[in-house]
Amino acid sequence: MTNNTVFATQLEKGIASFLAAQKPQAVPVHLLLALSGGVDSIVLLHALSQFSSRLPYTLSAMHIHHGLSPHADEWLSLCERVCHAQGIAFYSAKVHVNLQSGQGIEATAREARYQALEHMRQQLGAQAIVTAHHMQDQSETLLLQLMRGSGVKGLSAMGDWDAERKLFRPLLQASKTDILQQANSLQYQWVEDESNTDISYDRNFMRQTVMPVMRERYPQLDSALARSASHMAEAQSLLDMLAGQDIAACDVREEWLGQSVDIQRLRQLGDARAKNMLRYWFQQLDLRMPNTEQLQNYWQQLSTVKPHRYLHLPLQGQAVKRQAYLHHYQQRLYCVGKPAALPKTPLVWQGGKSQIWGDWQVQFKVSKGRGIALARLGVHPAAITLHKRYGQSVSLSEGLELMLFARAGGESLQPDAKRPRRELKVIFQMLAIPPWQRAFYPVVNVISSQPSHSQTLVSLADLAIDAAWRPGRNAYGLEISLQPLSSQA
Repeated sequence: MTNNTVFATQLEKGIASFLAAQKPQAVPVHLLLALSGGVDSIVLLHALSQFSSRLPYTLSAMHIHHGLSPHADEWLSLCERVCHAQGIAFYSAKVHVNLQSGQGIEATAREARYQALEHMRQQLGAQAIVTAHHMQDQSETLLLQLMRGSGVKGLSAMGDWDAERKLFRPLLQASKTDILQQANSLQYQWVEDESNTDISYDRNFMRQTVMPVMRERYPQLDSALARSASHMAEAQSLLDMLAGQDIAACDVREEWLGQSVDIQRLRQLGDARAKNMLRYWFQQLDLRMPNTEQLQNYWQQLSTVKPHRYLHLPLQGQAVKRQAYLHHYQQRLYCVGKPAALPKTPLVWQGGKSQIWGDWQVQFKVSKGRGIALARLGVHPAAITLHKRYGQSVSLSEGLELMLFARAGGESLQPDAKRPRRELKVIFQMLAIPPWQRAFYPVVNVISSQPSHSQTLVSLADLAIDAAWRPGRNAYGLEISLQPLSSQA
């Protein structure tokens, strides 16, 4: 059996094993190959094209044009030609690499590339993005992570299957020598990225300068480092299992735009387990992992904060524009997103079930015995029936409008007819609404132009309704709720 045959057989078995591990589906698994045009991805493209006649998957390929090389257009053209010759669906995207991001060209380009690939994966409904990382890439990654002082998760390097990011890497057990031999013997065409020789980039320095010396001294270097990465991956799996148990023991609860845990139970875990749980928690909420210094700073503040002191700490989401915060409030630690502010321009209800208000979607729901009394707004029962059954718009009495405003401060309501009016800040406190949420509850006013102009505050969204505007048990009212548009993406 030739080396080419062994390479192809092992690769096909690995892909078949991956497909078998996926949940059974009525249609074949759809794979999206990240095709750079380099020898690694070209070899993988031809292999996947060959195996697709025998294995249950469909194949597409995508090339990302970074615009960083004067030859980038040629690379795109080659990838398109090869895919066309193989009868493989081909896609491409040009991405902007922000050279001022502060993360370095390599990291910024990688992030832009994976964002474009993930967007296309979702568009196609593909189950996995396939990359051509091989054994030497794994070695370089582990050593680079070691140089950065990474922990167990970073030192586990890359796995064959990254379920969280939907990345499948079938060449991780293959050597660069095997890949080049396959490409040369079958006379494939590929491109050479001239930047690969620039040792000012960390990975190129490791690949061109450090690794050859180490391999000469330690011939089994790559397989040894692969074993180490595998051991680290197993250790990380155990740490994640422990963190999952700890987060459940800390009474994790779903909250508006996030989750919360009992901070007293978190403290009882001790420093090491608590920080391990926080890392796991941030990962589950798709937040960028803080470095060691940042995490230690967070934990120092959280472990010493007084029971009745409000505390908030900024976090960074994976998406560039996404922000989140850690909040300490009433003995619970919240990890929640930060939405955009409510618009300064008021929203006038048009009688439908939903309206967009700036970066928010406002839902209007007609409910029995709840919300703002529609009878007080002059809505006919027949209009309510047509609205509930067919979604027809509701018409208010002539001269009346229902409007939503951002709070200005000092407003008051009388939710209980037997008690005096209360300022909204008191109502928030009574209902234990966390401080950071309070700015996102709009006030609802009824505007009347007849017989003279007047404005009446009738509710605080659906949180509190003025007693004079609450419907009877069998009467219909209008419930108003808001959701930031970004949370629906």
